[in-house]
Amino acid sequence: PLSVVRGRQAIAYAIYRESMIRDLLLGQAKIAHSIVPEDSWAYTAGQIYRFDPAMSKKLLDEAGFRDPDGDGPQLRFSKPPVFKISGASVAARNYSGVIYDYLKAVGIPVQIETAELNTLFDELRRGNFQIFYGQWTGGNQDPIFYKDLFATSEIPTETRASRNRSRYSNKELDALLEEAVNTWDREKGKVLYARIQEIVSRDVPVFPLWYQANMVIAKKNVKNIQVDASGDWGFIRNLSVE
Repeated sequence: PLSVVRGRQAIAYAIYRESMIRDLLLGQAKIAHSIVPEDSWAYTAGQIYRFDPAMSKKLLDEAGFRDPDGDGPQLRFSKPPVFKISGASVAARNYSGVIYDYLKAVGIPVQIETAELNTLFDELRRGNFQIFYGQWTGGNQDPIFYKDLFATSEIPTETRASRNRSRYSNKELDALLEEAVNTWDREKGKVLYARIQEIVSRDVPVFPLWYQANMVIAKKNVKNIQVDASGDWGFIRNLSVE
């Protein structure tokens, strides 16, 4: 079911991110519609997924994964998709448990599997997963990050650990990415990246959950604390001490 666009879109509509932010992150996050921060010059939201279980069920029906008896949230698959997380991450365990409930409510069973972090990364590199939860910190300030995550050329191999772990491949997107990363005209780049985000958000190879708040605790004599929206640690080089 994860190879079908409507199946992935159904998952996006089934997850109540606002509730998770309120209850699990105590409000310290903001809904994400893109993999790049909102303050990026290339940011556009693309296709937006609001919590809509009815739409989720409709998309599953259209994709051929029908409710077996039509009277409620029955399991639509004979074999549940595997949802892999790091067993060492308390946050991942908490989030995956809530997501499990949201998906089950629309008829998508998942089987949560935990693994040691290095083992999980190896499984992701090999493509031995269907769903996984991960968190990015920094590196997404520049929209070239789209190429890292979604270009066909970035699909991992046995000898190369690249970032396109979902094995997403789209020739139209590849051409747009190649043009975008090789243009110096920012206005032209904005148009290209808007089209790129439109495709990525429509196809949902990755579903962004939220931008988590960045909190800094410092003594009063530490000045010039300007944290980048990406969460990158680069701001430390500009700190000053009085």
